[in-house]
Amino acid sequence: MTQPLRVGGVPEHFNTPFYRAAERNLFADQPFDYSFTEYFGGTGQMLAALDAGELDVVVLLTEGVVTHIAKGGDATILGTYVTSPLIWGVHVHADSPYTSIEELRGQPFAISRPRSGSHIMAYVLAAEYGWDPRTEMSFEQVGDLAGARVALAEGRGTAFMWEKFTTKPVVDSGEWRRVGTCATPWAPFVIVSRRDFARQRSEDLNTLFATLQTLTEELKHEREATIADIVARFGQRPEDAAAWLELTSWAVRPGIDQPELTRVIDTLTEVGVLDAPLADEDVLFPR
Repeated sequence: MTQPLRVGGVPEHFNTPFYRAAERNLFADQPFDYSFTEYFGGTGQMLAALDAGELDVVVLLTEGVVTHIAKGGDATILGTYVTSPLIWGVHVHADSPYTSIEELRGQPFAISRPRSGSHIMAYVLAAEYGWDPRTEMSFEQVGDLAGARVALAEGRGTAFMWEKFTTKPVVDSGEWRRVGTCATPWAPFVIVSRRDFARQRSEDLNTLFATLQTLTEELKHEREATIADIVARFGQRPEDAAAWLELTSWAVRPGIDQPELTRVIDTLTEVGVLDAPLADEDVLFPR
């Protein structure tokens, strides 16, 4: 009897390999039943599903899972997924009077959920611009990108941070304006599971990593097919899909480089998201 291997991820272009693995039934000869489920609410929603036992593996933001672990969540980083910086767009509604990031000081930010990427990166943005994150930041929880569109239109939250290629159609339509960007100074996406699952299903996870490695290499080697897939699957313009593909690098390997992990922990500690630094063994699954 096969065991499930339930993977969750955001419905974004980065996760094309996970979609393809399911659509091509690439694990049909393996002793597990692979599935990939979209989570529109991002990192915070997926970590809640992991805690609840609804998912076995998640691909999500590095800063989100580090914060989750620090707050007592049962999770461990299995390996690195994407290594190129994630470019977060800082967005306001088209009717907003604000035209620059500097003008957003002290304004409320819409976020998907507490401890999500949109939440934590707002703190990183505050540190970059010299704002006091403890006194000059406030938040409005909106659930997901669709919720953010409603919230900004209603004036519940002044700005919203989300990956800039994902939100570009909303900007191109004239609904939002992007007033700036903020890049993660570390490898942005990691693959995560609960610790007991990682211990018990190590062979299955090794198979997953090997298949994902092949699929991510395919994205670069078959450039035109990848661009066409991104356009059809996510509604991107061909030129935007091409620009995103050029900027993106995958690793799909166990662990995470020490400098990357150190930057995440140090930054989250400096901006007050973490009360104290974490040790590597608290975050990484031992190999």
